[in-house]
Amino acid sequence: MGVLLIVLACLTAAVLSVPAASHTGLATWVSIASASTAFVAMAINQYLATRPKYLEPLFGGLDRIYRAHKWTGIAALALILMHYVITPNFKGKLLTTGLNELAQDFGQIGFYGLIVLGGMSIFKRLPKISREFPYHVWRQLHRFIGLFFIAIAIHFNFIKRPFDGTAWLAVYLNIFAVIGITSYIQTQARALLRRRSYRITDVVRTGSATLVTAEPTGRPIKAGPGQFAFLSASRPGLREAHPFTIAGHDTGEDGVTRLTFAIKPLGDFTRRLREEIEPGDTLMVEGGYGRFTAGRGGERQLWVAGGIGVTPFLAMARSIADMAGKRIHLFYCVRDAEEAIGLDHLEAAGRHPHFSYTLHRSSTDGRVNAEVMKAGAGFELDGADLWYCGPASLRKAIVKGFKDKGVKLARVEFERFEFR
Repeated sequence: MGVLLIVLACLTAAVLSVPAASHTGLATWVSIASASTAFVAMAINQYLATRPKYLEPLFGGLDRIYRAHKWTGIAALALILMHYVITPNFKGKLLTTGLNELAQDFGQIGFYGLIVLGGMSIFKRLPKISREFPYHVWRQLHRFIGLFFIAIAIHFNFIKRPFDGTAWLAVYLNIFAVIGITSYIQTQARALLRRRSYRITDVVRTGSATLVTAEPTGRPIKAGPGQFAFLSASRPGLREAHPFTIAGHDTGEDGVTRLTFAIKPLGDFTRRLREEIEPGDTLMVEGGYGRFTAGRGGERQLWVAGGIGVTPFLAMARSIADMAGKRIHLFYCVRDAEEAIGLDHLEAAGRHPHFSYTLHRSSTDGRVNAEVMKAGAGFELDGADLWYCGPASLRKAIVKGFKDKGVKLARVEFERFEFR
């Protein structure tokens, strides 16, 4: 539904360009229509970057919103290139303005800036170089996209064009100019508007993950089991927010709800966090986001976790008492027992008659597959939900395995942690 709304908003710009510019000839109209549609797509991209929680049901979660953000950006770049290649011809039909030359300069600044930064977002690696652009460098440069959008907005408003400011197309584009610029300001002020301060109370470094527990120093975030949050820490190299699933939110006798994050050291940020973070440090937390909440699932659910993908299931297992009436079995897939985390929470959840789990060690039990899961779930999987968190390759193999065996799953729920 969310993607459909984006398409309709962009198509509206193309439709409104017909009465505004079709009299200028086909080529010029195509150029104006592509530019107008690209501008609306860019404004929507700025809006989606604000992480609007209330839109998650329309898209299926923030991960899908960011996926729409990526593809909307790609479409905008393609349309901008079309506008650039097909030069509009306004000879004899120009509206004069002293700002025309300045607007043209702003247009070129916005065009080249968006091409460079958009290309960096789409092509994460330089040609013939195996290493990706460093995330923190990409993130800081990405902030300039909003400034380039403002340059494009100035270009649209003051460049010579075959319609005046009262045309429906002009009004429509100005509405999206306001949306885009306001959204950009909001993203830059996010630290003040949405992030909450937490104090780290405990850090446990296991063989496979770093377990960080923190309590709010003021107003806490609102998050449910299975959701994730963006974290940044008060140490050099850790101040850029990254998304992590909440492995637990436990309310103590003092009434304070403490959050636990299980973070696997996979990149520069997570390795530095593992090495440097200590109790007493401050975390800035923004969330919770996501729709990976099994409480909205069916009566029979198969949970499958691959490695650190167990984190949302640990949070949901801690709240298993709230899922009475459901039958749930978790397959927790690890290389060996030493890699497993949170088994005490799974054991506690297993005391409830409607929850059970299997710790599948590939080093001794072999590769997990649909046949193994069908035999070990303890209930009929035909018509059941599959909730999955782990490597995409394993998810695809499991879904294919069930399909090959004639098992028709009611739904397959997973998140795409691709924010770039």
